[in-house]
Amino acid sequence: MLKNPTSSPLSRFHCPVSLLGRVAAVALTLSAGISSVTAQETGETKVLKWKDGKQAVFLLAFDDSCPTHLQNVIPELGKRGIVANFYVVPGKGTYPPKKAEWEKAAKTPQVVFANHTFTHGGANDAAQLDGELEKCNEVLKEVNPERKWPRLIAFGQPGGVPWKVSKEEVAELLKKHHLVDRPPFWGPPIHQKSAAECVATIDKALEKGEMGHMDFHGVGGDWLTTPLDWFTAIMEKLDAEKERLWVTDVVSYHQYMTERDGAEIKVLQTVPKGIRLTLATSADPAFYDLPLTLETKVPADWKECTVKQGASESTVPVTAGVVRYSALPGKEEIRLLAK
Repeated sequence: MLKNPTSSPLSRFHCPVSLLGRVAAVALTLSAGISSVTAQETGETKVLKWKDGKQAVFLLAFDDSCPTHLQNVIPELGKRGIVANFYVVPGKGTYPPKKAEWEKAAKTPQVVFANHTFTHGGANDAAQLDGELEKCNEVLKEVNPERKWPRLIAFGQPGGVPWKVSKEEVAELLKKHHLVDRPPFWGPPIHQKSAAECVATIDKALEKGEMGHMDFHGVGGDWLTTPLDWFTAIMEKLDAEKERLWVTDVVSYHQYMTERDGAEIKVLQTVPKGIRLTLATSADPAFYDLPLTLETKVPADWKECTVKQGASESTVPVTAGVVRYSALPGKEEIRLLAK
């Protein structure tokens, strides 16, 4: 809420809320006395629900380091530029014989490794789970040494094995190892029984404007197999919906949602040719460092806008009096300048 509007030049509001702009507009009108016809709207800023203003989010997950992931999945992701999570088991099963291939795959932008425990052997107690999580994380660190450490990593509980740890113990260990629990397993051929049902899962996410996901084991072979023609239909659908759908990894989804829900924007100044604001979030910046997508109302005569934040600078178009751009929470002040 606006605090002491008769004396404060700042507008303060939290995201996401429906009255962001009205609060900002009141503050700007009271403090600056702007006289243009768009005075009550200039500077109004909001964080968009999903990255780049997408309508919904979709997550793909591939479990157990299946050989068909290397053979059938990763090449198709690469062709379409689609990102997916791979819940690998580096200490047992099919990963060790193809270790070099998996390490090469991990260098591609479409492949995001996640923790599925080291051996997929389950957990008879918290100590065993602690070791399984730690050993798997160590492999993931070695596979991508170019990435910062520690960092957030997605976690998927292995199925079909003993699991004698409480929810509280699991939550404590996930926090200790900076792991983000994924949504409950949901995917073919267990939950979807045809290609049409797989495609309908994507349509449902778009209809609701929320997160949808599908999880897989074998694709075109191995175990709990998704037929190749089903997988092709899924890939074609995701490719066709790129303009509306943000297909990403679990951690990026989690980061965006957490930062967005804890975001706070302050409009510092508006003048005819410039707007200054800050973006903060309640999330820990050491682990929550994904840019958020913002929209700001600018004067009606702006055609293009230069966005500056620290050393970052970009030029973006103005559409219907609004500029859309990316910014990092908790970083330097954001400046919007008319071109």
